[in-house]
Amino acid sequence: MNDKDVIKTERVKEALEHREADMTLIDFGAKRLTGIRAIAYNNLKDFLGIKSGEIRVYDLFQQLAESEMQIIRLFSGDVIELKRLIPD
Repeated sequence: MNDKDVIKTERVKEALEHREADMTLIDFGAKRLTGIRAIAYNNLKDFLGIKSGEIRVYDLFQQLAESEMQIIRLFSGDVIELKRLIPD
């Protein structure tokens, strides 16, 4: 774990303990509530010039895309969906 990861971990811990963190947490699709629609996600990738990866829809009713780690890192996301930590 590098220094940046430690800072993110502490930031999340402070938020969960209802204490003020050094900055607002960035959640880019860790929950359905903070998800992004597949069409918007595709447009975002086009705007950023990212051609790699496939857009995976994980909520068919809402048409939510599963954010790729490349995008989460690009936006300095602080949290990810826990299932991503479970090996396939």
